[in-house]
Amino acid sequence: MELIERAEEWDAIVVGSGATGGVAAMKLATAGLRVLVLEAGGPIHGRGDHGSFFTNGVKQLYRHLVSHRQEVQKSHPTYWATNPDFFVDDVDNPYSTPPDKPFRWIRSRRVGGRSLVWDAVTPRFSDFDFKAASRDGFGPDWPLTHADLAPHYAELERFLGVHGSREGLPQLPDGEFRDPRPMTPAERVFKERVERVFPERRVIISRGLFAGRPPDPGQAHSRISSTATTLRAAEETGLLTLRSHAAVARVLVDRDGRRATGVEFVDTLTGKTDGARAKVVFLCASTLESVRILMNSTSSAHPGGIGASSGVLGRYVMDHSAGNVYFYLPGVPDTGGPYALLGSDSIMIPRYQNLGDAREPYLRGFGLWGGIQRLPVPAFLQKHRGVAWGFLCARSETLPHRDNRIELDPVLKDAWGIPAAHIVCEWKDEDLALAAAGRQAAREIVEAGGGVCTEVTELFHTPGVTRHIRKMQKEWTLSTPGMFVHEVGGARMGTDPRSSVLDAHARAWDVPNLYVTDGACWPTSGWQNPTLTEMAVTARSCEHAAQQLRREGSLARAG
Repeated sequence: MELIERAEEWDAIVVGSGATGGVAAMKLATAGLRVLVLEAGGPIHGRGDHGSFFTNGVKQLYRHLVSHRQEVQKSHPTYWATNPDFFVDDVDNPYSTPPDKPFRWIRSRRVGGRSLVWDAVTPRFSDFDFKAASRDGFGPDWPLTHADLAPHYAELERFLGVHGSREGLPQLPDGEFRDPRPMTPAERVFKERVERVFPERRVIISRGLFAGRPPDPGQAHSRISSTATTLRAAEETGLLTLRSHAAVARVLVDRDGRRATGVEFVDTLTGKTDGARAKVVFLCASTLESVRILMNSTSSAHPGGIGASSGVLGRYVMDHSAGNVYFYLPGVPDTGGPYALLGSDSIMIPRYQNLGDAREPYLRGFGLWGGIQRLPVPAFLQKHRGVAWGFLCARSETLPHRDNRIELDPVLKDAWGIPAAHIVCEWKDEDLALAAAGRQAAREIVEAGGGVCTEVTELFHTPGVTRHIRKMQKEWTLSTPGMFVHEVGGARMGTDPRSSVLDAHARAWDVPNLYVTDGACWPTSGWQNPTLTEMAVTARSCEHAAQQLRREGSLARAG
């Protein structure tokens, strides 16, 4: 493109402004690089944008109830608890699936991305996760270890202000925590009862950020978001330029295809194709979007897209499966409430399966997350004293299967003419076995804690509402792929370019100045929330990229 040749050259382009894009912007800018961040969506204008579906007024309530433009996004509970405009328009941003293999692609195209709406739970991975294949022989190991990521985990935990307790569990490494947040009175009772029956099933306070989705009073952005943390730190360097409404279509390469020269994008307001040049490119657009960009980055050197020479581009897509168990807990202190339910203010039962010599009849493991006394007590329990309402969500690892994949739809395009994704992903037998074990364990744990499992439909008596809740309950008895919004894979890291798209620094084997550091680079899914590990991988890759540019003499400043 002639325009690209004339354009200013940046030190780095970062595609995406969410959790990983924010870290990339911060790390690269603080290293002295001039950074351009391209975000497909528009900016957040302040605290007023953070109103929920129910608080943004009757007109918006009606608009979203009758509109058919967000049918996929409406399927997720967070859509209803936050501003629906934080989520994409499914008509402008379509994708396809096989009729018998549904996938819920929950997306945000705003400055801040899905960091605006996540739960901010931040556990680390352990070497039980990074080196799982060495233990059970399924799939690949990660090409790195906890020791490789530990300094980056620690830096992020300190910077973000992660709360947590130090437990000394090898399957859930401790971090650089602020003081743990307190359990509720009911959670303390539950913990004592459960651990008396199942000593290996540790009930601990969650690890995460003490902040909710709405900003604190007087603040424009919530402390869980990249806009309030990493992007702000990048902006303070004076080296960040952020361009919104810029939907990246593909990565551009030089004539021999060995180096990325920049990206091509569409201005979503004008429809005009534009471009930007850089010495290094980071794809942090979110897992499936980054893979879509790679596949659309065709050239004479890369006819199937960048990374297609590996034979695994688009393959091994994963998401966590999830199942919720709701219950009430009698015989607990009646202290009012409800208490806050946050990333730091909740409970967690870390994975306890397949860690030692004993082997379960399924591979890998699951963990549980939830809370007691953190949600309003439903009407049918309110006449009883000393009763708490709670839930546990069993989140299970899913295994990397080659035919779980993303492709480019040969016909369907988005509103800006970019080929849409075709997603083929389903739970396999191994995944279903582990998910069933997780749900059964959740019920056992509830009973050991003195709880009584109940159907969520008992909360409601209006027929229309009950039908809707039954539909959602079915969705969360075993979540549809994508519904847990922990999708990873599609451009995995590895040690061999014949079986992986990226090297151990999440750098494309075929284009060494292109990094893909969001969930797309993951070889396996683990059981933990992925965001902190995605951020740590990004931080590590940014340090590597800055070192490479200095070694090549490509930076005008020492940083």
